[in-house]
Amino acid sequence: MDRRTFNKLASLAGIGTLIGRAFAEVGSQVGPRIESLQKNGSPWDRYMLGTAYYPEWWQPQEWETDFREMHELGINTVRMGEFAWAMFEPSSGQFEFDWMDHAIDIANHYGISVVLCTPTASVPPWLYAEHPDVLGSNANGPYSYGGRKGYCVNSPNYLAAGAGVTTALAEHYGHHRGIIGWQLDNEPGIPFECFDPNCEHAFQAWLRKQYGTIDELNRVWNGAFWSNKYSDWSQIHFPKNPAEGGWQPAITLNYRHFFSDSYLNHLRRQAEILHKKVESQFVFTNWPNVTWSVDIYSAAREFLDATAWDNYCSAPGLSRFQRQFISAMNHDISRCAGPKQRFLCAEQIAYLPTNASPEGMRLQAYLNLAHGSHGHFYFEWRRPLAGNEQFRPSFIKGFDGVIPEKPLFEQIGKEFVRFGPMLAKATTKSDIAMIYDYTNEWAQGFWSVGTKNDHYDAKAGQYYDGFKVLQRNLDVIPVADDLAGYRLVVAPNLRMVDDSTVNRLKEFVAGGGTLVLNYRAGTQHTDASMRRVVPPGVFAEMSGVISHSKLDLKEYSPQSGQLDEKVDAELGIVFNGSAAVFKPRTIMESLTLNGAEVIATYRGKRMTQQPAITRHRYRQGWVIYVGTDSTAVEFYEALARAAGKTAGLEPLIAVPYGVIVTSREDDAATYYFLLNLTEQPHENIVLPKPMQNLITEQQRVTRVSLAPLDVAVLMAPKGSKRGTGKS
Repeated sequence: MDRRTFNKLASLAGIGTLIGRAFAEVGSQVGPRIESLQKNGSPWDRYMLGTAYYPEWWQPQEWETDFREMHELGINTVRMGEFAWAMFEPSSGQFEFDWMDHAIDIANHYGISVVLCTPTASVPPWLYAEHPDVLGSNANGPYSYGGRKGYCVNSPNYLAAGAGVTTALAEHYGHHRGIIGWQLDNEPGIPFECFDPNCEHAFQAWLRKQYGTIDELNRVWNGAFWSNKYSDWSQIHFPKNPAEGGWQPAITLNYRHFFSDSYLNHLRRQAEILHKKVESQFVFTNWPNVTWSVDIYSAAREFLDATAWDNYCSAPGLSRFQRQFISAMNHDISRCAGPKQRFLCAEQIAYLPTNASPEGMRLQAYLNLAHGSHGHFYFEWRRPLAGNEQFRPSFIKGFDGVIPEKPLFEQIGKEFVRFGPMLAKATTKSDIAMIYDYTNEWAQGFWSVGTKNDHYDAKAGQYYDGFKVLQRNLDVIPVADDLAGYRLVVAPNLRMVDDSTVNRLKEFVAGGGTLVLNYRAGTQHTDASMRRVVPPGVFAEMSGVISHSKLDLKEYSPQSGQLDEKVDAELGIVFNGSAAVFKPRTIMESLTLNGAEVIATYRGKRMTQQPAITRHRYRQGWVIYVGTDSTAVEFYEALARAAGKTAGLEPLIAVPYGVIVTSREDDAATYYFLLNLTEQPHENIVLPKPMQNLITEQQRVTRVSLAPLDVAVLMAPKGSKRGTGKS
């Protein structure tokens, strides 16, 4: 029976009777299906191919049709409950779970496991009516009720209510055999600020704990500057609408650290409740983007069982192929953060723009798998009939029940049901790492917050994009991570650094590693204060170079924000042996060599032929110093090739430009992923040795061809030394 016929019968026969009959019929088979789910073992033994579903939006008689169609499409996991607080708890302390019990039973009947969410991302009306302080505020004032998010993670009333609903859910569902995991909240860390009185008082307490005495705070913040010298903690307020000068750097850094800690505390409370009460169910949260406002490394280290993020990267083919590296970088950070390399895409686009190639959706699914994902959840199964997302496309684009890309999703389902168990124990091993440091991000600005032309995330993304050209695995790690096993480490914008990190990086290079640093590296303490050094600061000796002056292109023409056209035309960066000229973006440091050799030079007036990028031998290793930047990804690719050559790195498999290569391995084999991110075919790619093509099931292939936006998954018996490195 199709959806429209079922709905028509429901309206004619009486919804109540039909629901009861439907639940009775389904319920008779629920038990065996749940037992079958349990026999599959750990959810990490398969690939979780899922979708988001909101049973509270739909009449119960429609649930059976939805879950049946999910099953037919290859969906094996569903995520539910994230905004259902008012449904679970319609009034304070009164809980209703029958409706979700029924939805879970039907999902399990069709072999679909459930990830349940704590619903604390959107507070119910009764809670706001009783305690208005559960919502926070921004610079414009307190949030009014009606939107989602905006809750105050430092409100005792919000935290207590959140703990209450989480405890009730854990006690009711913690031993349910059809529930495999829990998502905490939804996209924590947005909005990026909260300035209500609860947060201000909490910030004062956080500062007291951080500094111990008000004198120490005044020393670090330089209270003598502009006469901002405090005599009591209560005098410290959020500069929500500051006069000339704005937030000073140390306050900005402390606020961002405090903001992250506040969200970690909120999530930790829920995780601790769940870990005490659930059985064999993993706990994670869905970061909106892992390079935003909360330290995900700390969350994974302290209380999460897996890392997850929401992947809304645009469809391949609509922009330069490097656009897909947004996903790749978030994947690699998530993998390196996640315990046992476990990470998921908790939300992923389920619809295809009309001008995009359908193959791009399959390619994006394989981009997840190639970077180590254990699952992804398409957002969403059906768009709502009303509300703020009523026009958002989903699996079912319209209200006719039609899934336009059904054959494509069926193909993904069939392929991933094979590869999930095969790759369950496979991990990613890398000998290249990029350091991603939240302290530097919070100080320098992230996403659209902070200095937009030069914020930390933009720079990290540029370096990541460039170094993907080396066609090897790439870890993205916290600054305190162990560097053993890496041959090349890239540390963009590592301006703030402590002495222990400096010593570890020196040991890494001394032992034979290659380190890439860029302008202003090593010039600040981790409290945002300046070191009494010139760039590259504490790295000067090992870099073999000193920067005595600079051309700051952001300040060159403050009236127009642009350089004079003639001056702009003269400026450039040229790598040795190359005719390509790259435009600088924000800075050109004037470098004095102190033992280093030049690998790229400037062009333009007195800077012509002056060193722009250098390389210096430090004991057994090398330090590459980049005294400039560029708008062109090709600049960073040229830099990556120079660094890769210095480190003696070769591609896992030599592939054409626009194809990326990654690998995963277990005790038996190494699995190679070739992903053509371009809309150009690539024929007869030569493999280093015979392999099995797992998609076509061909044995001992020595060449492979890729259609536009196509993928290949290859398996080689264990024994190849390619791709070895840090696990």
